[in-house]
Amino acid sequence: MTSPAIRPFEDRDYPAAVAVASAVYADYPWSEAEWRHEDARYDGVRLRLHRLVAEDGSGIVGMAEYHHVSSMYHPRKLWVEIVVRPDRQGLGIGKRLYGALVEAMQPLRPAVLWAGVRETFARSLQFVQDRGFREIRRAWESRLLVASFDPAPLSSRAARTGEIRLITAAELRERDPDWLATLYDLHTTVAADIPQPEPYTPPTREEYRQRLLDNPDYLPDGHILALDGERCVGESVVLRSQRLPDVLYQGLTGVRREYRGRGIALALKLRVIDYARRQGYREIRTWNDSLNAPMLRVNTLLGFVRQPAWITFERQED
Repeated sequence: MTSPAIRPFEDRDYPAAVAVASAVYADYPWSEAEWRHEDARYDGVRLRLHRLVAEDGSGIVGMAEYHHVSSMYHPRKLWVEIVVRPDRQGLGIGKRLYGALVEAMQPLRPAVLWAGVRETFARSLQFVQDRGFREIRRAWESRLLVASFDPAPLSSRAARTGEIRLITAAELRERDPDWLATLYDLHTTVAADIPQPEPYTPPTREEYRQRLLDNPDYLPDGHILALDGERCVGESVVLRSQRLPDVLYQGLTGVRREYRGRGIALALKLRVIDYARRQGYREIRTWNDSLNAPMLRVNTLLGFVRQPAWITFERQED
C-alpha cells in the first residue's frame, strides 16, 4: 500500500471530504451544502481556514485543517482538526498530516492551538496528549426523545414568566421592519454571556446573517423568541439536519441578564419541544459546556440524556 500524498484541499474535494468526515463522526453526518456554508464564514483575510488532504489510489483517506474561532477571535489562536478514514487509522497518516499542518501555520506564528476530541476516541486522545495538548474544558451533547416527553409536570414552572410572550422569528419578520437589527442585538447580547475559554467576539450584522439566517438548515418558524412588550429578551435557535431528517438541533438558548431566574429559558425550550413534536421530529439534540451549569440544569430537568463528552485540549505555543 503506497503512502498517501498530502496536498492542499481543492473545491473538487468536497464530496470525498464530507464522506470521510461522516465516516469518522457517524453520529454527525454532513451534507456538502452544509459544509460549504460553514466554510463560507472564513474570508481568508481576518478569519483563516487552511485544509490539507491525504490521498492515495483509493481517494482521500484523511484531512487536516486549522482555522480561527470566530466567536473568540485572536489572530494567533487556532483550532486544529485531523480526521483519518476509519479503515486507514493507525498507519501514521494522522502524524504526517499534523506535521504538514504545523508547517503550514507557521506564517501566522500561532500562540495557542485548540483541538476537540470525543472521550470515546482513545487513539485521538493519545494523539493530542503525545503532542503536548492539555484538557481545558468539556462539553456534552444531550438528546431528548420527543415522543416520550411529558410537559405536564413542568408547565406550572414555565407559566411563571409573567407578561412574557413567545413568538417565532418568522412572525417577528412579518411585524418588525427592523427585525434583523432586533435579532442581532438579542443574539450578540445573550451570546456574550455564554461561558467560553476566551473573550467573546461578536460577529458583524452581515456575518450574523450569513452564519445563521442564511444557513440552509435554519428554521425561522422554530426559532422561538421571548418578548416583554415589544422587546426581545430571550431566544432559542433551532436547525435541521440534511442527513438526519428526524433530528432537530437546538442551538443557542439564552435570556438577557436582567430577565434570568424567571423560567423564560425553560419556557423557550418547552416551546421548541412542542415545535419538534408538531413537525414530526423524533429527537432533539443540544450542546452544553461544563462551564454553563444553569443550562445544564435546565436540560437535565427536561430529561435530556447526556452523551459522551467532547474534550477541548489546548497547547501553548509561546
